[in-house]
Amino acid sequence: MKKIICLIALVITNLTYASFMADFRLERRFGVGLGVGGPLSVLGLEVEFNLSSDVSLVGGIGSGHDYSTFAARGKYFFLGDQVSPYFLLGFARWWSQGTTQTDVGPAVLKNIFLQGEDPRQGFSVWTVYPGIGVQFIHDSGFSMYAEAHYLFKMPSFSNGTYAGLGASWFF
Repeated sequence: MKKIICLIALVITNLTYASFMADFRLERRFGVGLGVGGPLSVLGLEVEFNLSSDVSLVGGIGSGHDYSTFAARGKYFFLGDQVSPYFLLGFARWWSQGTTQTDVGPAVLKNIFLQGEDPRQGFSVWTVYPGIGVQFIHDSGFSMYAEAHYLFKMPSFSNGTYAGLGASWFF
């Protein structure tokens, strides 16, 4: 009998905490942070808006080695405790009006998306991407995430993988 009571208490506690995280995302709807890697390439500034307890929209601007980036994505969370896995879908643009660099990174840009092109002449790469991620949110509003993306260059559909990390503050 004690085991059943303990099990019921544990289940209720977990359901209450999942509800807490849902309420947290609705109370703290806006987040601002930095992203490293991923669709913003080397470094970027991101803004996140929680539409509901399980859906958010993220947009950001960033920079690579002598080129600019822009990205937007939607996230669908599977509510958990303070750690929530999610699926994402987004698009990004990496561009340059011309660069002095012949060796631009990351490797997915250099070896797949710009294969046979000279980046010194300028480039504009549009991608769409699905991905998966996991986000840690602390009660104070601090958040960290890790994501893996599968980028598709438009319209050729040449593709490659890339990953990113980030940290945000929700208020």
